[in-house]
Amino acid sequence: MEKYTFNVEKMTCDGCVARVKAAAESVEHVQHVVVDRSKKLLTLESEIDPSVKIVEQVTAIGYPTEIKTGLFKKLFS
Repeated sequence: MEKYTFNVEKMTCDGCVARVKAAAESVEHVQHVVVDRSKKLLTLESEIDPSVKIVEQVTAIGYPTEIKTGLFKKLFS
């Protein structure tokens, strides 16, 4: 299981946190989702790199997202 961290913009309330968490949890193979509004971070664990799906899902609901750490970031940094 690998840990992935994403920067998430425009989270201003607990409702935002709940929506971001639900979007991340809807991605297959994702576990242990934690959203930190003050740091604007989404952290999760997955056996398969979910980076593209997470960015798509969370950005689609109005919260611009980019990968901060994880395999995808390592490959393209």
